[in-house]
Amino acid sequence: MSRRSLPVTPITLGHDDPGLQPERTLLAWRRTLLTLIVVCTLFLRWIPHFGLIALLPIIVSLAASLMIQIALNSRYRKSARGLKNERIPAPLREVVVLGATVVVLSVVGIYAVLFVELTRPL
Repeated sequence: MSRRSLPVTPITLGHDDPGLQPERTLLAWRRTLLTLIVVCTLFLRWIPHFGLIALLPIIVSLAASLMIQIALNSRYRKSARGLKNERIPAPLREVVVLGATVVVLSVVGIYAVLFVELTRPL
């Protein structure tokens, strides 16, 4: 019996970068999303202690991770095209969303610990 080998078509990535820079960037953003989801679950533990104020960082974390996830596929395509054109656009929107998320989470965390916990009766 002879086996016929199927023709193998190479997978094109859309760029010729041997270091796979767009893939590394995509993985880094996915790790960031995973971190936001972990932060969200940590804030779930705050609900019995701090009440409804703990819902704000949960909502902010989930909204930011959803917005970044939606932008990831288009970001990958932009990076792959940018490598061909030798000009990669900066991910300004994603960085601004992530920065604003960190600021909101920090402010809410500081507020909850300093003002809510310190004003609670012993």
